[in-house]
Amino acid sequence: MVKLTRLAALLVALLSSTASATPPDTYGFGNRSTALGGAVSADVQDGSSNYHNPAGLAMSDGIHIDIDYMSATPNLRINDERSSVERFGALQLGLVVPVEIEGVTFAFGLGLVLPDQRLARTRSTIVERPRWELFDTRSHRVFLASHLAFSPVDWLSIGAGIAFQAPSELTLDIRGALSLTDPEGDSRLEHQFKGDLTSIRYVQAGIQIRPHERFSIGLTYRGEYTLANRIIATADVRVASIADLLFSLDTFSTSLFGPQQVSLGFAFSPCDCLRVGLEVTWYDWSAHPSLIPTEQILLELDPAIVELPSEIGGRSAIPMDMHDTFVPRIGIEWHAIDTDAIEFDVRAGYVYENSPFPVQRGVGNFVDGDRHTTTLGFGLKLTDLRPTLPGHLGFEAYFLYTHVVPRTHVKDSLVDSVGDYTADGRIMGVGVGVEIGFE
Repeated sequence: MVKLTRLAALLVALLSSTASATPPDTYGFGNRSTALGGAVSADVQDGSSNYHNPAGLAMSDGIHIDIDYMSATPNLRINDERSSVERFGALQLGLVVPVEIEGVTFAFGLGLVLPDQRLARTRSTIVERPRWELFDTRSHRVFLASHLAFSPVDWLSIGAGIAFQAPSELTLDIRGALSLTDPEGDSRLEHQFKGDLTSIRYVQAGIQIRPHERFSIGLTYRGEYTLANRIIATADVRVASIADLLFSLDTFSTSLFGPQQVSLGFAFSPCDCLRVGLEVTWYDWSAHPSLIPTEQILLELDPAIVELPSEIGGRSAIPMDMHDTFVPRIGIEWHAIDTDAIEFDVRAGYVYENSPFPVQRGVGNFVDGDRHTTTLGFGLKLTDLRPTLPGHLGFEAYFLYTHVVPRTHVKDSLVDSVGDYTADGRIMGVGVGVEIGFE
């Protein structure tokens, strides 16, 4: 009996887990684009087009291969004590392959993010434990996207594609006999565990318009996706040859959610040596499903020879009450050196993200806060490499700093198990990369 009830508790606690969105949503994608605060949808052309605006693929002047590595270290605190949010590091790959057919440019793109610690990570949601929902597990995922774009005229480019994720359905069956006098020696329990992973896809699309050589407009759409995990566990066990124990668990949870997004960006060059990008992104966070799993639990003993644990029971989803957000971005790029052999750019960016989570007054403890992010980076490009390389070789780096504004959560109940708390912190990140371009 003890074995089986412990198993039920473990299934409830460990197999119902949540996360939100993907690594590029949290830390950006591509060295140059991140250094510019992500304000690049109007004029992005490199491998980061596979996230920021697929239309930019067709604006590329040749084949581009981007290989970047980034690392971010969160120092997030609750009541001045550091939370257990892990460092995130990842290898980012971007590919752009344009080709011209009868005066029309077509392009193929591929984007990939591979975390360096684990390919997928989830952690159970415990209502009574404060959790940095947008940073705890959401970035520990593989991001994969492929796109096609075309440019029918010089001033217009259109692109679209899909990104991939995988939900799961797990089933656990237990059957056999359980001894009360010697559970370790005389029990005969068999179990069967089955899993099913199915791929889901969501759309990414964009457009770039260049009415003037010094001015461009970008519009990007990223579709909503929800990865729902379902876990079914059943047990039919004969206890000490005198009673039948029936156990059933059916839990449904959101393991990954990404809100639909629309970005509008502008890029202009007041002079040859300066580029300025402005962008605003709408996030449909109000559509976020509950992060508390829905569970139905049945535990019966026939005849009732002992009293069953009362703490095992089902639970229902709790509304999140999240609200939509508008995130402004600005990126500035200064072409400090521009010769036939060397190009050197200095970059800076700023992003303000207001939290979509309300103050946690009830039973929920999904911690978040408004964020100010500043970035600084550079890019060095060697352009005179013939005959070794018919193109260019670039080296890039950036530094990122995010300040999480302190936020106090005051509970409505005076006997809340967690009580009031204040959350704040910072995140520091770095990125380095290599770009290889072929004419």
